[in-house]
Amino acid sequence: MRYNYMFERNLIKIGGHHFTVDYVDGLADSGSTDTALNKILINKNLVQSNQESTILHEILEAINSIYDLNLPHQTIQTLEAALYQIYKDNF
Repeated sequence: MRYNYMFERNLIKIGGHHFTVDYVDGLADSGSTDTALNKILINKNLVQSNQESTILHEILEAINSIYDLNLPHQTIQTLEAALYQIYKDNF
């Protein structure tokens, strides 16, 4: 597994819940989130920057689910792009 500099460990807390972040081979998409199992899966074959933006996307998906926000997928994608740009340009 490649070390991801964006997150120091593979466990993050979202809405009071601990989610594991696993990097896997053969994932059909860039990433996926299972709020029933508190798991985020990231395609480990993506380049580092795509892994990082995908983690942000999946965090937003978890927030959307946990808080019943019913955000459209396009809104989640826009927030991902905006937040990732802020992160990369400032931290």
